[in-house]
Amino acid sequence: MSSRYDARMHPYDEQGRHAGMIYMLMLVIAVAFGGFVWQLYSAPEIPRIAAPAGPYKVAPPPEAANAPDEIEQSALDAAQAPSAPGGVATPNAEAAPPAAAAAQPPAPPRILANGPYVAQLAALQSEAAVNQAWRRLSSRSPQLFSAAHLDVERADLGQRGVYFRVRAGYFPDRGEAAGFCERIRRMGQDCIVVAR
Repeated sequence: MSSRYDARMHPYDEQGRHAGMIYMLMLVIAVAFGGFVWQLYSAPEIPRIAAPAGPYKVAPPPEAANAPDEIEQSALDAAQAPSAPGGVATPNAEAAPPAAAAAQPPAPPRILANGPYVAQLAALQSEAAVNQAWRRLSSRSPQLFSAAHLDVERADLGQRGVYFRVRAGYFPDRGEAAGFCERIRRMGQDCIVVAR
């Protein structure tokens, strides 16, 4: 009689087997999730060049915003100026449009063959990508990069890896390098001033 009883499965045995499989599945999921979280927070931090705080685009000064009104007013003044003998209007010397001076682009920064400051444009983990990055940046503003020299600095950051810093140079002072970086930031590219 006991052999017939042993041969049959009891309903509790079937439930216990399913419960054990569920517990094992939950344990595997918990270990996998824990491993994912550990990997996420123990990954080495990638160095990045942070953009300075503030807007990339700056509103023109109030004088430049009023420039069209001033141009129209100076045209009216010139038209209403008393005529010289012979019926030719004399131009008003003070009526020269101030916007003409503001329309000229700023002078490019002074770049030397060798100087104490550089503008760091990127940090790459591949030395082969350095020249490609330089060509891409210089093609976006050929006039700005026409006198600039490519300066590459190898930086071993230990566990983070080896990086190749792409830098443009060389500037006589921090102000000239900052002017270069400002124009680079207007292109949407990060840039920081670095002393050599």
